[in-house]
Amino acid sequence: MADSMVASFWGPVTSTTELCEENYAHSSYIAEFYNTISNVPCVLLALIGLVNAFRQGFEKRFSVLHISNMILAIGSMIFHATLQLV
Repeated sequence: MADSMVASFWGPVTSTTELCEENYAHSSYIAEFYNTISNVPCVLLALIGLVNAFRQGFEKRFSVLHISNMILAIGSMIFHATLQLV
């Protein structure tokens, strides 16, 4: 795992998976840049869905769905940015 030797803001890579992207190629703050930014639309769409669910008075389960999707996307962003196992 040669990429774990790259200096980063978050410390050494502790993830056991290697994805299709070179680590820390664009920034010392974001390990997998494109995997990280690809989650931004997911967060935005979940936020839009949450706002619409409130505005239209949908059942609470729809708000929970959008909040869950937002949490999932943010967690994915954090993982791909840091490559740290918790």
